Amino acid sequence: MRKLDKLIIKYILFIAVVILVVFNYEQVFGYAQTILKILSPIIIGVVMAYVLNILMVRFEKIWFPQSTSKWAIKSRRPISILFAILTIILVLLIVLGLVIPQVLSVLTTLIEAIPKAFNQIQEWFTNSEQRFPELAIILNRFELNWGQIVQDTVAFINGLTTRIVETTIATAGSIASVIINLVLSLIVSIYILSSKESLLRQGNRVLKAYLPEKRYQRTRYVLSVLDESFSHFITGEVLEAFILGMMVAIGMWIFRFPYATMIGALTGVMALIPMLGAWISGVIGFVLITVQSPIQGFAFLLFIVIIQQLEGNIIYPKIVGDKIGLPGMWVLIAVTLGAGFAGIPGMLVSVPLASAIYKLLKLDVKHREEVQQLN
Repeated sequence: MRKLDKLIIKYILFIAVVILVVFNYEQVFGYAQTILKILSPIIIGVVMAYVLNILMVRFEKIWFPQSTSKWAIKSRRPISILFAILTIILVLLIVLGLVIPQVLSVLTTLIEAIPKAFNQIQEWFTNSEQRFPELAIILNRFELNWGQIVQDTVAFINGLTTRIVETTIATAGSIASVIINLVLSLIVSIYILSSKESLLRQGNRVLKAYLPEKRYQRTRYVLSVLDESFSHFITGEVLEAFILGMMVAIGMWIFRFPYATMIGALTGVMALIPMLGAWISGVIGFVLITVQSPIQGFAFLLFIVIIQQLEGNIIYPKIVGDKIGLPGMWVLIAVTLGAGFAGIPGMLVSVPLASAIYKLLKLDVKHREEVQQLN
């Protein structure tokens, strides 16, 4: 069979598959979701292994790196994996320990403060009616019953609390399922890290066996660019999030804002979402502080805007921008597209993926320009 005939057959098969997917997209996506659900522990395990590998490599450089004893060599990998896992667990426990108690305290304060706030509003309107009779005429048209409003609000909050408890109990089974999947994913990641070199050799052999030499070299280069983009993004983003969280916590402590440790920790976690995460934590902090003191709430809003300007113009470009080599405009576009397609996971993956595509496209354009100049 001629080469042209093979190419035509490939195109026909490709078009047939596309038509099949378009006309049966519901079934196709249903099958895809089922397959992804089954494979989710493995996929999450691969992602966990990639993140843990960044820490594991650093611990391996610390654990008796110059020693030639069999014990040091054999224990280096398992000890490094253990330290990497414990480091992430410790960070999560610290963040949860800082955030959860204060969130519960805020909710308790909010529930207790709402009836008092409504009473103050009612007193203010009563005094205003005496001072401004015209206002009393306008308010009477609405026929407001402040006592009933307070009772309805308290009943709504109590009902909301009950619904939260009921929802928590109802989702206990799904939480158990999530925990089981996470444990399975952790086991998969440990196996991957333990046999990392062997898996890389096997993958390299498969690529070399099934791809022509030129395409094999190109595939390896693309994978190396993706690895570099993702590893640099993760290390840069974590460092930037830590610095931003510390800046917010210390700044709030200096200016005597409430909930400094909680909002600082929350900012550090949310800052892992590129561009938008810190703003989300800022809005949450503004709401929490405004409930306690509206004046402090607006002062905090000004404070967080200044911090965000420092972070966006100085810290992020130096720590993350230089590592991933992606201009700010493309970061924003990547985050927006990632959020639209896959929510928060899409926002996390979009920036390093866009960085890799940007670098590959830049090199390809440069190569084509050089070829055109030679011709």
